[in-house]
Amino acid sequence: MGNTTFAASYREVAEKIRVLLDYAEPNPYAYGYNDACTAFARGQSAMYPIGSYAIPQIKSVNPDMNIDAFPFPANEAEEDNILNSGIDLQFCVMKNCDKKEAVYEVLRFLYEDETIQIYLDDQGGVACKEGDFDIPAELEGMRAYIEADRMADFQDHHYPSEMSVDAMIQTYLLDDSANSLDTFLTRFDTEWKRYNRDLIRKVQQYQQEREGVR
Repeated sequence: MGNTTFAASYREVAEKIRVLLDYAEPNPYAYGYNDACTAFARGQSAMYPIGSYAIPQIKSVNPDMNIDAFPFPANEAEEDNILNSGIDLQFCVMKNCDKKEAVYEVLRFLYEDETIQIYLDDQGGVACKEGDFDIPAELEGMRAYIEADRMADFQDHHYPSEMSVDAMIQTYLLDDSANSLDTFLTRFDTEWKRYNRDLIRKVQQYQQEREGVR
């Protein structure tokens, strides 16, 4: 809607994420996802800032590992902290599918409480269906946030993949120049406008039509 910018809204978090490097490995960029999961599973790191989706990968290396988790303390006051949570998987039935009843039968099975609990026990997730489901032991530290709905969707679910935000963030963290923060935030705003032209145009058109109605 053009009411703010990433340069204005993301400065604090961009500063804070850089501080994490002071507590990381001398060269954290040398670790890919699988490398980092394996290192953590082998006790080569004490903490791993990542989502619970990594637990199955970690436990494939060390099945008996005792893992605990907690929401990242990103704010000065605990009551301002929230838990980032995103839905990793979804089912869909294509419009032109000629075996819809068979597909729906499979989905009905997968959506039964017992089947969901089997999946949760194996993958360490949280059910998207209301019911009496167990929270995995590894996520007990997050129970209060889940039950109080102190959660927000992952921001990267709202960026077009073409923006390559992950690469932008890593480039920023690798950049040790004096103006790296401003360079990163300026690029974020530039790339957002570049890859969201249609969305921005639709929002502007909607606003104009609303003003015309008044």
